[in-house]
Amino acid sequence: MNSDKSYSMISPSSIITVIPLQTAKLEAPNISIEIIHIIEWIIKSGKKALIFYSRRGNARAWICADCGHYEKCPHCDIAFAYHTSPKKCLICHQCNTINPYPIVCPQCQGSKINPVGVGIQQIEENLIKILGENISILRIDSDVKEKTEVFYKKISTSDVILTTHFWSTISHPDIGGVIWLSFELNLSLPSYHIEEDIYNEISYFKKQHLPLYIQTYTPDHPLLREIIDGNFKSFLWYLSQERRDFLYPPFAELATIRVHDEQKKKVIEIMSKLINKIGILKNKSTFFAFDTEIIERYHGEWQQKIILKDKNLSYLIQELEVEIIRNRSVTLEWN
Repeated sequence: MNSDKSYSMISPSSIITVIPLQTAKLEAPNISIEIIHIIEWIIKSGKKALIFYSRRGNARAWICADCGHYEKCPHCDIAFAYHTSPKKCLICHQCNTINPYPIVCPQCQGSKINPVGVGIQQIEENLIKILGENISILRIDSDVKEKTEVFYKKISTSDVILTTHFWSTISHPDIGGVIWLSFELNLSLPSYHIEEDIYNEISYFKKQHLPLYIQTYTPDHPLLREIIDGNFKSFLWYLSQERRDFLYPPFAELATIRVHDEQKKKVIEIMSKLINKIGILKNKSTFFAFDTEIIERYHGEWQQKIILKDKNLSYLIQELEVEIIRNRSVTLEWN
């Protein structure tokens, strides 16, 4: 391996190798030459490589290849998603804040702005091309419909397990190394507790004394430093500061109201009533955001959502009881 293109950190339970993508030579999108060498080494040692890549679709975010900067929503501290339709823009999938797509990086003024998020099927195809068809790859994601017990049997005959899922509950004696192809891709998921999920997932494999390999454009990301150091108290402090600053539980209440129905017109009507009523009833301190248009259809139903954050939302939820609890087209998620 080329030591000048990566560095290893000794953690309490295992060796973590961080591979900075700014300087890595790529064989394919998100697949560096060093990762290929690592996979080949694991297989030659008689073990299996477990690879995480949490994206089914196209580009989910963008990142500056020069400085590693990526835009976050100022309200949610979640990476903006990259959209191309109806026009190029950045959208927060939590509160629907929309920002223009930058021509240059706002931090370093660099022009190497790359979409992040090639789909896992493309990753599988590229690995087969690079490693050869003699290497057996087992892909596990929501597009594969086989039952869990079938996967357990297939793992025994596979050289590489490529998955979108958090598999922290699975332990296999033949796994010889765990690889995260894109650290930033997990961070772009629209969930306020995603950093906690990432920390717990990687900690699980550290406890198994497995070698861990993380590709990233941001090798100095504070979360990654906390993971490498393995100081749980320091991580809790870091997490607490972030949640306090952005009004997330346990320092505030978070409510997501989802309106969903097979009829698009009905969703629009319900949303209009809810938005008007909340606008009248909410306190000045209440963060209130909502989808301005229907941008997705899920399981045959059109969907829009409303996000509320405040120290106390009980008063507002009670006032919305008729619109929420007694309507099958409205679902409430309340932390």
